Amino acid sequence: MQALRGRLSIGQVRYLSTAAPDSSSIANSIFKTLNLRSGQALVQNEGDSDIGKAIIQLAKERGITTINIIADKPGSSQLIEALKDLGGDVVVTEDYTRTWYMKRLVAEVKPIAGLNFTDDSQATAVGKAVTEGGTLLTYGKKLPSHVVYQGAVRKPVEWSEFLTKKKLKSQLL
Repeated sequence: MQALRGRLSIGQVRYLSTAAPDSSSIANSIFKTLNLRSGQALVQNEGDSDIGKAIIQLAKERGITTINIIADKPGSSQLIEALKDLGGDVVVTEDYTRTWYMKRLVAEVKPIAGLNFTDDSQATAVGKAVTEGGTLLTYGKKLPSHVVYQGAVRKPVEWSEFLTKKKLKSQLL
């Protein structure tokens, strides 16, 4: 910072010294918090966000398998391919998370950590995908009040009850 002082205005120096951390440093701090090892797996929503992409790249470098959930929107197939090219092992849309294919995928991959970057139904998808006894880390958002199940057979469950039943460790960053 000292070397830049002669070339930048005082306002620019202040901004640079207080600017929010970049995506890769946030991703690094998330990985330090989760303490994941090579061969383990995680599931995250908002995989197409800057932080989501940084998570994908760091996970690939560390040998950690990722399941990445993205919103259903036009151009999803191109986005899925782009995230796979970036290093994402599995990339699915939110609609896919409501199918039995997702249940089978989760049973095979067994993600022990979940990263939640949103406060909508994708948070529920991440919570359901994390294996019993795993960790659900929420960054910058709060969890919705209820875990919602499809169909009329099961009523919504409060998050606190859901976390207790699955023995999930929940952390907010």
